[in-house]
Amino acid sequence: MKGIKKRFLTGMVTVLALSSLAACSGKSGNEAVRETNPAASASSVSSNDSGSAEANGETAPFKNGKYDPPIPINIAVDVGDDIQYFNGETAEKNILFDQTKANLGLDIHVLWTAPGKNDGFKTKLLLSLASGEKLPDVVFTGGDSELMNQLIDSGKFMALNDSIDKYASEDIKRVYNENPDLFLPVTRDGKAMALPIPIFGPNSPPLMYIRQDWLDKLSLKAPTNMDELEQVMDAFVNKDPDGNNKKDTYGAAVQLKNPGGDIFADATALFGAYGAIPGIWRKSEDGQSLSYDSVQPGMKTALGKFHDWLSKGYISKDAAQQDGGTATQLFTSGKAGIVFGPNWFPYFPLPDLEKNVPGAKYKVYPIPAGPDGKAERRAMSIFGGALLINKDYAHPDAVFKYAQAMYDMARDGQVWGLTRDFLMNNGYQAQGSYFQVSKYGFLPNYFVDPWYQIDGYLDYMKEGKPGRSPSEQEGFDTCQKNPLCINGQIESMSTWRAQKDADVISAFAGPTTETQKTQGDYLYKMEYETMIKIIYGTTPIDGFDAFVEKWKSSGGDKITQEVNDWYTKNVLKK
Repeated sequence: MKGIKKRFLTGMVTVLALSSLAACSGKSGNEAVRETNPAASASSVSSNDSGSAEANGETAPFKNGKYDPPIPINIAVDVGDDIQYFNGETAEKNILFDQTKANLGLDIHVLWTAPGKNDGFKTKLLLSLASGEKLPDVVFTGGDSELMNQLIDSGKFMALNDSIDKYASEDIKRVYNENPDLFLPVTRDGKAMALPIPIFGPNSPPLMYIRQDWLDKLSLKAPTNMDELEQVMDAFVNKDPDGNNKKDTYGAAVQLKNPGGDIFADATALFGAYGAIPGIWRKSEDGQSLSYDSVQPGMKTALGKFHDWLSKGYISKDAAQQDGGTATQLFTSGKAGIVFGPNWFPYFPLPDLEKNVPGAKYKVYPIPAGPDGKAERRAMSIFGGALLINKDYAHPDAVFKYAQAMYDMARDGQVWGLTRDFLMNNGYQAQGSYFQVSKYGFLPNYFVDPWYQIDGYLDYMKEGKPGRSPSEQEGFDTCQKNPLCINGQIESMSTWRAQKDADVISAFAGPTTETQKTQGDYLYKMEYETMIKIIYGTTPIDGFDAFVEKWKSSGGDKITQEVNDWYTKNVLKK
């Protein structure tokens, strides 16, 4: 199936953001920080007091936590809408670059900039690649898997297995060791061709949000399985839960415009109850092969259920035309009693429910189990992009030291004295929803421990323990004062973690296969049209069997073989 909408994948990873980090300084960044904070140069980046380039494996003299003299690194800057420069600073000269040079001895130079809009950055980078122009020493691809694969396939970037062993800090090695699947998208023939950059989890698995006032009015309990869910949906449709003496409510708000892809009004827990989630490549029971959920018998069962729910009015007849945002409005406007969405729904858009329907109450619940007692839902990978290092760059160790600095910034809310208070007190405004001076560099989304944040809120704040850093404690204090956080998202996070085994991440993380390139769009269209026709009753349920045979003969079998070739080569034999 088509991917998650980019606005969700890149924008709303989680609402519980790290302590804000801002943009910059009108003076030389180094001078401004040191004038305000004499201890600003303290850093957790490891140091080598001998100054030798060999003692810790560095490729240039490294003493007191920095390269001395400074070493250069060339980058290209993707200037997106979320980047702002203040007090005369620019993409080429700003406080982050000043501080990186002053404290790490890494002198960042900008080869060129390009707008992120309309693929401007991607286009310029690929043109440079095709024309033989000088390439940046490092490139971050973000969520653009096509760009990542093209760069890897170009042969211009180095394999990093040895560099990771030699240069990565203990923090970064731990993150990689605890999350080995991060490497699947960047591995070729057993070689890690880029550093996988993680994002915070969990950023997508759906939870079940239900109108608690409707349950109470009708003397119902929250459903724990699909039979109970159908009973609740039936009551929400036929027993006038809103008390207006009209049959104008739905059991659940569900979008079917992108059945496996949208995280608003997410349908994947409903499909997953029957053991098949649209677009998912799933491991066999013995873990030795992958199969495509959309053509499995469980999908046929699920489609039959959706047809039944549609015919009974449990879901809207407009579900196939509605994206997730539109479908979710059925819940927030008071017309549907159930909606599935991520843990941050209590921040947005669920507060609209009480605004639109005074007195309305909702509560979060685990997703219901299927006939076999198992609950399943689609979850997305914590892979947030790739950082590639040019084969001709002489100092790969410096990239790892910068990554550690970005790890420190993510964990501690500051690095090199670039605290929120310092930046706010020196005249800098918010970048989007929080401060991200990291966006100026080549790891714009930091290097995060994917589970550090949720573990902090659930294992420390919720248990009455202090934060592990001043920044984290500040986040705890803010959360505890905000009902949307402490009574909303934290409860949703706890509900997710109690049922985290229900998460299903597609087991295929490789590049687009050759047959997918030629037949993928056709097969997806056939898949989607078949699903919708069965749900809406224009094709009988047994039409699914004919679809499966046609899917297989039209390239599906070949894709399955290619996917399994990748799996065997890069997962089973790694």
